[in-house]
Amino acid sequence: MKSAWTRAVLFIVSAFVIIIAVGQIFFSTGSTLKTETAFSYDFDEEIPFTGVFMRDETIVYDDGTGYLSYEHDDGIKVGKSTVIAKRYKNSEDIARSREIEQIKKQIEMLESAEKLIGTDNSQLEAISAQINESHASVIDSILNGNYSDVSKYGNDLLCAMCKREITLKESNGYEEKKNALRQRVSELESLVSGSTHDVIAGGTGYFVSGIDGYEGEIGYSDFDSLTEERINGIIETPSKQPEQNAVGKLVSDYRWRAAAVIEEQKMFGIGEDSEVVVRIGSGSRLLNATVVSEKECGDGKAIYVFECDDLIPETMSSRTASFKLVLKSYGGLRISNSALHNNDKNELGVYIKRENKLYFKKVNVVYWGEDYVICTQETDSDYLKLYDSVVTEGKDLYDGKIV
Repeated sequence: MKSAWTRAVLFIVSAFVIIIAVGQIFFSTGSTLKTETAFSYDFDEEIPFTGVFMRDETIVYDDGTGYLSYEHDDGIKVGKSTVIAKRYKNSEDIARSREIEQIKKQIEMLESAEKLIGTDNSQLEAISAQINESHASVIDSILNGNYSDVSKYGNDLLCAMCKREITLKESNGYEEKKNALRQRVSELESLVSGSTHDVIAGGTGYFVSGIDGYEGEIGYSDFDSLTEERINGIIETPSKQPEQNAVGKLVSDYRWRAAAVIEEQKMFGIGEDSEVVVRIGSGSRLLNATVVSEKECGDGKAIYVFECDDLIPETMSSRTASFKLVLKSYGGLRISNSALHNNDKNELGVYIKRENKLYFKKVNVVYWGEDYVICTQETDSDYLKLYDSVVTEGKDLYDGKIV
């Protein structure tokens, strides 16, 4: 009897537990919330196009023999007697000479740091600022694709760090390191097999090592010769057989111009003398430019010529480039469209979850995307804030609801 009673009680308790569990699952499923974090987001509304660079260029020739090694990065301004390149007997000599140059720069860097031996730490703040600035320049060069600057700023960073080490009395000098570097220079110099031949600029301008075969064909002011067919032809074939013995070219002006065929309706009233913002390729740098010419070419298209005075490697070394014309920039908090609701006052906003309670927060939308919006960041506590947990899915939402 007692056993039967025990079994009955256990059955009832078990059934009750199951009913509660099922009910919790049922009700919790019906009120499931999905959330996302409001995060900072920047977006540029852009018109992509491909442009052809217009430049006044003079080809540099050299009929020497041997392996060519350029002395400067593209875009460096040179004078008439500047050595723009050297010819070596073999490729190994080029590698050795470059290593010698890098080692000598390291020695100079160490000697510069050693000048602070015996001084107090009054320059420590300035040195720390140099470290931060050089570090930022390295990162910026990487992000903008200016890899030739990475080595330069990297050396500046290393020099500043050595100066900091000297100032903090963590080192008494680098004589042992310098002697090892000098020994390496002597070894490399003994391996260089022969004399070099200098290639002289022969004029003034901004030197570019690459030749694309269009030099002299589309100059800085050749607006009249621009046609849609001509521009498209260069875009399809941006490089052709260069002249014999051509080793580089001199560009006369640091300002650059680029011509492009764009549908007029996309330009939203942008025309001649308009000030615009563009970016080149995948770079993050925004460039201020001016539309110096607009010429209709039929079928709702026009030839636009952009001018800019920001000298960057892409504008010197390539005949064509991918551009983006930035119409407007947006910045703020990004959230999904599904999170938007109107409250009983017909105010647009979202529900956010804090601990176990929902709150309605207003939003000011500045950009509507296909599946997301960008909202301004407001100081008013009634508005959505950065890192708020935003409800994107849920039923029977209201301000103050316990969840």
